[in-house]
Amino acid sequence: MPARPLSVLIAEDHSLIRNALELLLSGYPDLEVVGTAANVEETVSVGTLVRPQVALVDLQMPGAAGHAGNAEDEVPNGVRVVAALARLSPETRCLILSAYREPEALRAALNAGARGYLVKDTSPAKLVIAIKQVAAGDLVIDDKLAARIALAKPCPLTRQEVAVLRHARDFLTVAEIARTMRLSGGTVRNYLTRAIQKTGARNRHEAVRIAAANDWL
Repeated sequence: MPARPLSVLIAEDHSLIRNALELLLSGYPDLEVVGTAANVEETVSVGTLVRPQVALVDLQMPGAAGHAGNAEDEVPNGVRVVAALARLSPETRCLILSAYREPEALRAALNAGARGYLVKDTSPAKLVIAIKQVAAGDLVIDDKLAARIALAKPCPLTRQEVAVLRHARDFLTVAEIARTMRLSGGTVRNYLTRAIQKTGARNRHEAVRIAAANDWL
């Protein structure tokens, strides 16, 4: 009796990419796409219902309201999906797909329970292999990102401090950062002060340069 195909859920908000992934995986007789989703709520709902062996999860997937993450702590919604499925469908192993090689996002995803992290320029063949490896219980990480993590210094900053520095990198004022993150100006200044102290910088711009050079942003 032939083995049952490996069940996969595709969670990706861009329909072109979602359809392409479904077409790709459907070409493998040992893989079966058992569901697709376009936002956080759909992914958690479908994942809980069909309980796939592997969920391909877009890192920056929007919520139902279209937001890619929480403004205060900058946790990507893909990480929230991983954490939710770990609670509601623990047999499902999550493989994150991201447009960027982000060390902090990788750490957050792994802490939430993800079993893999690949970037979207991964070849189709490598993606299929990764899905099977994750289903078998292996941990799969993009090679270049893994190398960056291995060489990087440990990040001394909290998620909030990293988020504030990212906005400072875009030359936002304290008032603009506060408005974007829905925080008070005093809280933003406190985060900036702590980030400057932890990086050994003289000002916020130098703190941004140091953090970026160490792959903390």
